[in-house]
Amino acid sequence: MRKQIEIRKLKGDRLLLRYFSHFCFNQKRKFSTILTTSFLALLFYSTAAIAGVPNGTWLSKPQIRFYSSNNALSQLMREIKEQQYRVVFLDFRGVSDELQQMVTAKAREQKLIPIIWVQSPQYRSLSVAEIIDAARYGDGIQVDDHFFSHYSQRDFQALTLQYKKFIFCSIQPFQASLVPSNGCNQLDIQCYTPQSFQTCLSLADRLNAVVSLSEKNTFQYREKLEGRRFNVFLWPYSNRRWEPTSQNFR
Repeated sequence: MRKQIEIRKLKGDRLLLRYFSHFCFNQKRKFSTILTTSFLALLFYSTAAIAGVPNGTWLSKPQIRFYSSNNALSQLMREIKEQQYRVVFLDFRGVSDELQQMVTAKAREQKLIPIIWVQSPQYRSLSVAEIIDAARYGDGIQVDDHFFSHYSQRDFQALTLQYKKFIFCSIQPFQASLVPSNGCNQLDIQCYTPQSFQTCLSLADRLNAVVSLSEKNTFQYREKLEGRRFNVFLWPYSNRRWEPTSQNFR
């Protein structure tokens, strides 16, 4: 009887030892997982700290028509918001009033700010009043390098006096001297050339401007912007299955 008890005790001790060893292994593995997760989180936040901060992205007229014809405007705006952008610049040339109202409404549903990008007004011989009318459904207007190349400072002053919403200004680097002393709620510099990218960044810093990236040429540098805000022209199409490339929308 005593021998049977000792045998059972020995088996119980072995079972307890096996359980204890298994418990310690699991705890070690859990602790290792916690350390790994903490390290990856630290690495992520360290990387995020030096990346650029999304600000705005442009949508061309063909893009707007493409998404509306595919009943995908809501999905589009949701994706833009998920990428942490807050502004959409919209090219409404030749777009119907009904579609303009639909696009701006879809943007606002996602808490995005719809800014009307009045592109190439000189080719259409638009007056300041007509430029303002072109932005009637947006929460603001963007005048870009074409405007500053072909309209005067007096025209810009007239715009600021007549237009009561946001005015976003966009210039090429060589146009720095044309930046108005006041009237731009936000200025961006078009840093679209890799060869002059660092010089363009310095100019953006000096003018307290947003850095605008080219989806084709400089969007790849967004992770090295060290906290600077950036726009991207146009809305990127990489890693998307069902859309054509952005080059078809220029």
